[in-house]
Amino acid sequence: MIGDDAALRLWTRRGAGLLVVAVAIAVLAPTLVLRTVEFDDHWLWADASPLRDASLATVRDVFLELDAGARRPLGGEYLPVRDVVVMADMALWGDVEQGPHATQLLLFALTIWGLGTLLVRWGLRRELAWIGTLLWAIHPIHVESVAWLSERKGILAGLFVVGCGHAWVRYRDNRSARWLGIAALCAIAGVWSKAPAMFAPAVFAAWDLVLLPVARRRWIAIGVVGAVTALAAVPVIMVARTARVIDDDARAQPASRPASMLGAQGHYVESMMLARPPAIAYPIQTAGPAPLELGLGALTIIGSLLVIVRDRRRRASATAAERQAAAWRLALLAWAWIWFLPVSHLLVRVHILVADRFVYLWSVAACVAVAWLLEVLPRIPRLAATGALVCVLGISTLRAQESWTSSIALFRRAVESNPDDPAACENLALAFARVGRLDDAIATIDRGLVVHPTHGYLWQRKARVLWDLGRSDEALDAARQATDSGFSSASALYAQFLHAHGRSAEALPWAERAVQRQPAIDDYARTLIHVLIALRRFTDAERQVHRLLARDPASPVAHFLLARVLVETGRAAEAAPHLDIAARSPSLATAVEALRAGRRL
Repeated sequence: MIGDDAALRLWTRRGAGLLVVAVAIAVLAPTLVLRTVEFDDHWLWADASPLRDASLATVRDVFLELDAGARRPLGGEYLPVRDVVVMADMALWGDVEQGPHATQLLLFALTIWGLGTLLVRWGLRRELAWIGTLLWAIHPIHVESVAWLSERKGILAGLFVVGCGHAWVRYRDNRSARWLGIAALCAIAGVWSKAPAMFAPAVFAAWDLVLLPVARRRWIAIGVVGAVTALAAVPVIMVARTARVIDDDARAQPASRPASMLGAQGHYVESMMLARPPAIAYPIQTAGPAPLELGLGALTIIGSLLVIVRDRRRRASATAAERQAAAWRLALLAWAWIWFLPVSHLLVRVHILVADRFVYLWSVAACVAVAWLLEVLPRIPRLAATGALVCVLGISTLRAQESWTSSIALFRRAVESNPDDPAACENLALAFARVGRLDDAIATIDRGLVVHPTHGYLWQRKARVLWDLGRSDEALDAARQATDSGFSSASALYAQFLHAHGRSAEALPWAERAVQRQPAIDDYARTLIHVLIALRRFTDAERQVHRLLARDPASPVAHFLLARVLVETGRAAEAAPHLDIAARSPSLATAVEALRAGRRL
């Protein structure tokens, strides 16, 4: 045990939490100079994001809009708490890209403090709680969650889950009933930050059953917090299913549900053991689980069952301290397996097989277990092993942050991790193209096409880059290759290129196909409208424009297109107010003036 050793006594003092937070901030401080990356940040944190408008109308839309298509500018998910916090961040920091990273790190620091104190409040010994929390806080598997601004939802969900646990145990400690209300509010806020937080009531119900004495308040807490969480989850699940964030189609993954579960578990065990550097793409995502990953997943299940069986057999002869230790082992297993369920692919198919951010909370149990194992060592080896582990984790985390310094670095690391991932190749090519390195973009795409010669998105990306290089005939050929995938986006792109080549009649069926398959995507509708105008099918074009305006009555582009149709059909007077609205968009100002000058409006 700890005895009188001063170095180990540190972890039993109240200042231990401050030390853990300080170390974590020091290790993750490089994130403070990061910017956004082209990995959903350009969507959620875009200059054109509706969240830039900090108003009651925006808040109303964030909470009340349940159509996945209408929420597309927000990322297509129903996460109103996340959205409101991002909106506040945008209002606070403006155009300073590093500012939201400071907020992200602050929220993570609060979570670290909250997690350590949560473990202590539920009865775990201070030294175990804080050493385990330190290992968790500086593990490189969490770099994705902290460095990636679009994972604000996971950081917020973790913070609210921790808050729910604090309020739950305070209520169970015969405190005021307001703590039950706070637990319920935290549970709702967690679910409305990130969907898997809906499993928090199950986690704390399990902890209540295992760690706390029997009382009527147990069932009240389980019932109230569980009920409000279930209600809060309804709109989240509805929108997620429509947006295809979760998918019941087994073909979405390269393995069956049981194999995906075992493989994912094994993959995360490898990651916790630092067997693979962090990345946003792994071989398991395209090739399916490897035998080692399946074996580790199976061993994890067997090991968990053996721990439970052993503790049950020893319970009759165990001392009070041993029974308490056994209860905590069971609590940690419950924590790990319950948090694993939403990303296990057993309940629902998640859109990707594994991701570091998926195990943000799951990994707590593993880190506390490692802290527990360190206690078995004699005093001096224990100190040495703890210090060495902290150093190794800290250095690994510092290195992992290098991938997030730019979009090119992020996707280059993804391609290094999984060269067979077509999405990683496409994203790296896009990152090259955005900084003008078009030849590098083409070379990257061609490497991807060697492995995936019929991949629709790679052909689309190649077509766009070739077009930017002025090689329009080759771009048109690449766009035609992309249509073999059957993707709506490929049909729309091919229609755009045909139209730009003056072949609008050929473009029409492709533009119509894209709109028929994805009627909620405005870009596809705009392509069709341009083609219809070129073919002088003004009645059909006007019908499509009115559909656009029905979805977004304030759209400057839609008003400009309607003005074009009205002018072409001799209704110039009706076009004038629509041009006034379109002129408010700087990107349309020149086109508006040209139309006015040409038609003398």
